[in-house]
Amino acid sequence: MNTVILPLQKSILVIGDSIVDIYVYGTAIGKSAETPTIVAKKNDEKISIGGAFLVVRNLLELGAKVNFVTLVGADEESRYVREYKHPNLTLTFIIDKYRCTTIKKRYWIDGYKLLQIDGIDNTNLNSKVKIEAVDKIKPLIRQCDLVVVSDYRHGFLSEGIPEILVKLASENNKSLYIDSQVSQSSSNHIQYKGATLFCLNYTEAKQIYKDFDIENALDGLAKIKNQLNAQNVVVKLGELGCIGYINGEMMQSSGFPVKAIDTCGAGDAFLAALCVTEISDCQQALNFSNKWAALSTLQHGPSPPILKDMNKDHEDK
Repeated sequence: MNTVILPLQKSILVIGDSIVDIYVYGTAIGKSAETPTIVAKKNDEKISIGGAFLVVRNLLELGAKVNFVTLVGADEESRYVREYKHPNLTLTFIIDKYRCTTIKKRYWIDGYKLLQIDGIDNTNLNSKVKIEAVDKIKPLIRQCDLVVVSDYRHGFLSEGIPEILVKLASENNKSLYIDSQVSQSSSNHIQYKGATLFCLNYTEAKQIYKDFDIENALDGLAKIKNQLNAQNVVVKLGELGCIGYINGEMMQSSGFPVKAIDTCGAGDAFLAALCVTEISDCQQALNFSNKWAALSTLQHGPSPPILKDMNKDHEDK
């Protein structure tokens, strides 16, 4: 795959949920005498800011100027989000004193994820916080080249806000890209009906159109596009690459072959790369995004690749 680095000088507004990812690494040393509990020695602990913030970190590595609007709780853990610094990042955070900052703590013992404990509150925002969020977003939409929503379904993009964002983007003649997670929730993509582009994985595509399959992808993509009143739809297929219905034409791009170490965060990397390319040159945009996503899998934990690696030939195919 011949990937060409494009001029990446976009000003992008990202709106979405931040997640503080904490990784504790240890070595098993035995079992508890009282209960069948594994006892481990702690070797290391790493903290990474993920969720929509991982999209932001990828965009920053790709050279974009980013304004990020996100939600945190009034707790100590919020400092990991609030204190993040980058010369190309403007951070606008909404503080909800009635909820916790989203935390996901994973315990890895001898190379296996033994346990994950989540500190989350996925309830809707109260009306006061919702009004504050919309008021802060309105002027930022007018200033950007592109609006990106990374909805991890952790309460920030509450009922009513998706429709407002679609309306604001349309009124200001801004493209709006949507990536909304299904995970353990049902699809809410219809709430973003009318957005410019939807970036989906296979499971999300099936939830929107239950008969979607790769063999008959053109029909399925057209159905999804019409149902969501979207200009463009892209479906990520992991190591198989991606397919899209872009500018009225079906496009396909093969996955970039690497020996993946950890696929966590690859979808966020793909979305970020798609945002900094010109969708009018759709084949190049999909190729670029596939390679960037593949490179993100070559390390443990969700972190952006390094931009200079995009022009390297990788031997681990």
